[in-house]
Amino acid sequence: MHKGSCVFKRSTHRGPALDARAGATSIPCTLVWPHRSARVALRCVSLAMSAVLGTLLSNASVAQSVPRFPDHPVRLVLGYPPGGGVDITTRLLAKGLSELWGQNVLVENKTGASAQIAAEAVVKASPDGHTLLVSDDGAIVSVPFFQERLTFSPVRDLAPVGLVGGFTYVMVASSESGIRSVTDLLNQARTRPGTLEYSTNGIGGVHHLSWERFQRQAGIRLNHIPYKGAAAALQDVMAGRVALSFGALSSALPFMRDGRLVPIAIGSAERSPHMPEVPTIDEAGFKGMEVVTWIGVFAPRATPAALVERISADLARITRGRVYGEAMYAQRNEVRTSTAVELAERIRIEVERTGAQVKSLGLQAADKS
Repeated sequence: MHKGSCVFKRSTHRGPALDARAGATSIPCTLVWPHRSARVALRCVSLAMSAVLGTLLSNASVAQSVPRFPDHPVRLVLGYPPGGGVDITTRLLAKGLSELWGQNVLVENKTGASAQIAAEAVVKASPDGHTLLVSDDGAIVSVPFFQERLTFSPVRDLAPVGLVGGFTYVMVASSESGIRSVTDLLNQARTRPGTLEYSTNGIGGVHHLSWERFQRQAGIRLNHIPYKGAAAALQDVMAGRVALSFGALSSALPFMRDGRLVPIAIGSAERSPHMPEVPTIDEAGFKGMEVVTWIGVFAPRATPAALVERISADLARITRGRVYGEAMYAQRNEVRTSTAVELAERIRIEVERTGAQVKSLGLQAADKS
């Protein structure tokens, strides 16, 4: 070995050479020199510290460019009370995300204004991905046409993240109404025009527009009773206070089985495997009519695009998994998935179509909810 030289040897010591809290990479070494020269020793130490400083700066740069997410509990906000199809899907999603992220994911039901209170809460939330909206298509696409005093726009002020599910609606009647089929419904409506009542989960949603379309095609007139959620709407049908409603298959099926609700027609294009004896609305004479909904996740508009894509990818991991799929099927819900861009395009098309439909039905904006 030459005089005054120093050699870095890989240490066999496996403990951390630096404070683990600094996130630095360990660079253990053994300094070897033949002469105890202070100048040589200082040179060795200087080289070692330069390597350590470079590692610290590199780690700091990486930490800044890729922030940890989530670093505290995440809230999934929805505009409907517990028990409905959106709530069931949200809770299954929360469980999957909590396991994936290793962080608490909380479900928050903020009802009112046809789900617009929940949407506004997310619009105003910090755009850091920790507050997300889970919504059906009605609250995003059609309800704003009926809320003329809204101070925000769900389409403009929310960033689509991805689809996570959907479900089919079933047309149901109270067991006390005497209605057992679409034919019975039409006969009663024509005998007593304007007195037969139907309940919905709010003004402007999928329930409401579907009944308006049904009345237009059938040439009948029914009376609309809006509620703050699907569960409440079904409760009054079961109690006999309202004759008709559309209910998510997931929430209505138990009550159809025990006789408190009578299934009249299913809103899907084909009969449901969960109740194959019930005809579709199309089969009942209303050609091409479907009553189905999708469920998507949304973030505040200012959320960074990279974070939206990260959350969207995580949603896809959940929705494409076997556990989530089996749980959704058991609840009679459907699994759907999409990218953020695909959901944004779907919304654009549906807003145009719904606007034309609202105009053709002669419906007007009204702030009743």
